[in-house]
Amino acid sequence: MINSNFLIELKKLRESSKYAVAQGNSSNLDSFKEYLHIERPVEQKLKDIIINTSTCTNAQLLLVCGNVGDGKSHILSYLNGIIPDKMQHFVIHNDATESHNPNETSNDTLFRLLNGFKDDNIKTSKDKIILAINLGTLSKFLEERGDEFNTLQEYVDKNKILENTLSEEKNFDREQNIQHVNFTDYHLYSLSEDGAVSKTISSLFEKLVSDSKDNSIYQAYINYKEQYSGKYYCPILYNYEFLFNSNNRNIITQLIIKSVIKSKEIISVRTLLNYIYDIIVPFELATLSNEEYTQKIEKIEPNAYLALLVPNYLFEHAELSKIFEKISELDPCNSRKEDVDSILLKLANTEKPTVLYEEHIDSTYIQSLKALDTLLANVSREETSKLFIRLNFFSNYTKVNYLQDTTYKEYIEWLYHYNNGNISYIQKIYNLVILAIKKWNGDTKSDNKVIIKIGRQQNKYRIFKEVTPLPYFKKKNAVNQQLIHRFKQEFSLEFDITLVNRLKVDIDYSLFILLKKIANGYRPNKKDNNDYVYFVQTINKITNHKSATSALYIDEVNVGKSIDYKFSKQMFDGYTFELI
Repeated sequence: MINSNFLIELKKLRESSKYAVAQGNSSNLDSFKEYLHIERPVEQKLKDIIINTSTCTNAQLLLVCGNVGDGKSHILSYLNGIIPDKMQHFVIHNDATESHNPNETSNDTLFRLLNGFKDDNIKTSKDKIILAINLGTLSKFLEERGDEFNTLQEYVDKNKILENTLSEEKNFDREQNIQHVNFTDYHLYSLSEDGAVSKTISSLFEKLVSDSKDNSIYQAYINYKEQYSGKYYCPILYNYEFLFNSNNRNIITQLIIKSVIKSKEIISVRTLLNYIYDIIVPFELATLSNEEYTQKIEKIEPNAYLALLVPNYLFEHAELSKIFEKISELDPCNSRKEDVDSILLKLANTEKPTVLYEEHIDSTYIQSLKALDTLLANVSREETSKLFIRLNFFSNYTKVNYLQDTTYKEYIEWLYHYNNGNISYIQKIYNLVILAIKKWNGDTKSDNKVIIKIGRQQNKYRIFKEVTPLPYFKKKNAVNQQLIHRFKQEFSLEFDITLVNRLKVDIDYSLFILLKKIANGYRPNKKDNNDYVYFVQTINKITNHKSATSALYIDEVNVGKSIDYKFSKQMFDGYTFELI
């Protein structure tokens, strides 16, 4: 039996671990948490505000806003350790973890805590409070108690803290009584000209496999490796060593980023560490003792072993968490290409699949799979093919064009330039949306005309109306940031209806994909109309604008002419129906 702390050390990464949750009102990070700490842009922003507000003589309320598990408490605890002389000026209240009087609600607690920031007290108060609060809690508090906190309410509204938008970042103003840092403005990844990158994810991976003396997981791994005889298959050992390869870490990082962008899920650092644990230690093995684990892997069958390895395990367990679910949708086995199919055909008919593996997959991946010939000889052809596709994905990700998702790359490219204020890319996204508005209800070759639905569905006639959506945006100077940390994850566009009425529409990744398909001739179906009901409502509002005075154009389907009749309102009274 292997007697090692390796499995115990890995468990520190789990969300259920005692190491997972930090208290923001004190410096309680142990050495392992401190080792894993990575400075994020939002931390630097928060640190600067704390340093500035600590010297103010007037009342200061610092709102540290965000969502559950996004690292507010961890960062506050860390700052308690590195700038204690500044933090000591504040009362720190963590709404998510701080205990409450059992006889009062969370709003009662906040009401009492924020007494110095009531409208009647804020100008004379000397209170300094750091309030780590989730957006939902803040919204509920203002809804119930906001009548005595109008200054706070006005600040929240002015800075759009509770809105799904990005307010303009302002310099610190010591005359103000309220400051804020909104964690939702920052993300697990940043935008660059070369695509989406994440220092947070990549640095965590690097720290977890580093040979640093401070990395207790790696030190336990060394001890485990010395005891490991190599006579049996050990999936946890393979999975941990799989992350030694920087290419593998980069690809998994990109898969996580893409899953975040696709799903708009909020993935905290805590959730991320738990995910890394899950891909190293499959759930089937997570509860075993050292003795039970040794017994299991001494008898493990090739098919069971291969199923537990990172290249397979990543994509086959959607039930484990939201990250697993979204990454399973990115399985390279779901996107078959002609080049791969020809290789799979050979795999299905060869007696020596290892030869084809060695021909197309980098040798480091072959060598890491001990006794590959034996493994492949004892699994089905389907499992052989799946493993080939996934190892090929990791081995050739940056080399082979067919492995790249061009629409996703385009979305990131546009999003980067959009957030940088690049007018040519802002024009591109508006043009795409305008084209989709015109084509959503059917392909029309008539400029500035859209098909509209009147009464029952018509098979003989199509009704058109002239529509010219008018984009509205405030032109700003391009900022040309090389790396954008604070941004919106989707495009926010506005269209003029009248001088005082504008329609706002957000284009996220999934809608962007659909719009690109429509531009290439795809016709939205009933499911698309249900899934993107808000976009459909925007289309209808734009289409129905000035309906009482706009002319209608009638086309007999399949006659061959673009437009056959025109029905319009006369200038003074009555209507005209004419043949074109």
